[in-house]
Amino acid sequence: MDVNAEVNNLISKAFSLVNEDKNNEAFEIVNAISSDKYVNNLNKDHFQAIGDICLSLGKFELAKDFYLKAENPEAASLALIALDDLDEASKLLLKCPKSPPSTWCNFLIDVFNEKAIKQWPSFLEIRHFMELTVYSLLLGKRHYFISLLLKRLNRLLDINIDSEKLIGYAYFHYGDLDNAIKFLKSSIRKNRTDGEIYFVLGQISLEKGDLKESLSMLENAKTLLANHYPSKKLYEEVKAALSLRTLKG
Repeated sequence: MDVNAEVNNLISKAFSLVNEDKNNEAFEIVNAISSDKYVNNLNKDHFQAIGDICLSLGKFELAKDFYLKAENPEAASLALIALDDLDEASKLLLKCPKSPPSTWCNFLIDVFNEKAIKQWPSFLEIRHFMELTVYSLLLGKRHYFISLLLKRLNRLLDINIDSEKLIGYAYFHYGDLDNAIKFLKSSIRKNRTDGEIYFVLGQISLEKGDLKESLSMLENAKTLLANHYPSKKLYEEVKAALSLRTLKG
């Protein structure tokens, strides 16, 4: 196997480990890829992928460095924002052409500097970047930044009704189940036919050990997401577990 294929396999393994919440093992792979054995064979795609891994691990300084090597200053700006280095992020964005990522980062800088918003993000920009942003801020313990973002939530909801849902997903993936429930239940009140939210609420209720609530949420998800196999599978698993608990009585 050549070096390029080895690196690609290592990156793929690191992403899998991140998805399994095995962050220390994923970071060990990042360190291995950054070693003398591989570093001179890395290309921009590799640097971008490693930056993404570092961002998801909360290693924002490393993420910034890898994004710059990937010639992606917009992504580096997001890492700088997570580091609370808004001035450096602003300077970096001055060199960037207007794009969805740069518009989003400039919006965040206005929000976190508590200034008037020069340009609000679009529906798609919120969809693409909200969850990642809030998750990154949670990893970086930038709770004040999140509170400033939430002050703009009503306007963001006018642009994209899923804004609250995306924030809820970020809290879910971070492991803050109570806040995840708060945002997701608020979101479902605005869109009661969103089966995806019911599915995630079913997962959360299961994690909290509330089988009855989980089954109720998953029943809604199964109805609204007719062809969504994970909803049906989890519904049957929870139903069986609840029946077993009832029998044991």
